Amino acid sequence: MATPTVLRRTTYLRPMSKSDPLLPYKGSIIKEMYLHTADENYVVARWAHDNRLYTDFFWNSVHALEKYMKAMLLFNGHPVKGHSHGLTGLYAEVVKVAGKLLPPLLTRPANLNIHHWVDLKPEEFLERLDGNGNADNRYLTYGYAQHAWYVHMVDTMVWSIRRLALPLDDSIVPRSQLATAPTHREVLERQPTYSNHLSLPLEQIIGGGDGDARRALLNNNCAFAPDDFVHEPRASGTAGRNPVLLRRILHPLRSDQADGARHGYELASWLLSSTKQSKPVREEIQDAMRDALAKHPGIDKPKP
Repeated sequence: MATPTVLRRTTYLRPMSKSDPLLPYKGSIIKEMYLHTADENYVVARWAHDNRLYTDFFWNSVHALEKYMKAMLLFNGHPVKGHSHGLTGLYAEVVKVAGKLLPPLLTRPANLNIHHWVDLKPEEFLERLDGNGNADNRYLTYGYAQHAWYVHMVDTMVWSIRRLALPLDDSIVPRSQLATAPTHREVLERQPTYSNHLSLPLEQIIGGGDGDARRALLNNNCAFAPDDFVHEPRASGTAGRNPVLLRRILHPLRSDQADGARHGYELASWLLSSTKQSKPVREEIQDAMRDALAKHPGIDKPKP
């Protein structure tokens, strides 16, 4: 693994707004509720990936990116109350505001030595991430497919969106102090490696000396690791998990053997009566039960 070099320098610039005197107070709420908790989710996601706990890697990655995007939208005057938890829908709104500040393609970092990589558009990756880490998959309802480069794409997306969590079109300093002061958007466009210092968990962990959280965050992290960070090799490869409902219920229901279909039918009846499933999952199981009953009449009754 080649040692990643730092991809940005941070400078603290205080967001200023002439149009909204409440922005500093709104900003404190946004930082505490969205950015602070997103940072914690992101660190946990990287730790989970290092320990091959992929369900929590996906779950926390989705939570982190959702919160970063909502923070960015709120700072720029766009309510998020009506948004669902889908990453692709939120990202579409972020693109409308940020435009060319976002990466057009998630490519392999130049200093990352990894055996395999597939370039994806941000929207394509977020759709995959959301499919593996959405609320309906908390219980591995759909299983997952994980590739080694996913964590690095999460890093890139976090870096790309987190730096936009400020009022992009406000001046970086009061106009009364500098008549030609640029906006945050202009600074970010001119300096693609610049990020505002937010004094939040990521900054605190990065500057806090050694420790498990710092290593989980920075090891092989081409977006956030300082130049002097000593990297260690990390596990590489793919991982997947087929959904248990497919193995234990849907496949048996589709069996040509009545005994197998009856077994699947009994399990399906128990699951639907004892647990809460999302509407698409419930309807898919109910459809399979009807098909199995039509194919094997009597499987809904105890075996003679």
